[in-house]
Amino acid sequence: SGGGSKLNEVARSYSDIAPKINSVGGFEFVWITDGIGWKSAKNKLQEAYGIIPSVYNLTSVQDFINNIR
Repeated sequence: SGGGSKLNEVARSYSDIAPKINSVGGFEFVWITDGIGWKSAKNKLQEAYGIIPSVYNLTSVQDFINNIR
């Protein structure tokens, strides 16, 4: 339920690996996350969203499912 360094590290790590995965044809990095802890780490999540276009949470995951059908 809390934010902090772990969430910041997750966002940083995923931001580093997503472009590498997305550069391989036929693959896309998709991040599905949820948790109230992101409220306190929203700046890092916003930064990651600029690098990882496919970020979903449990509320918006249906949009992802509809996109891949």
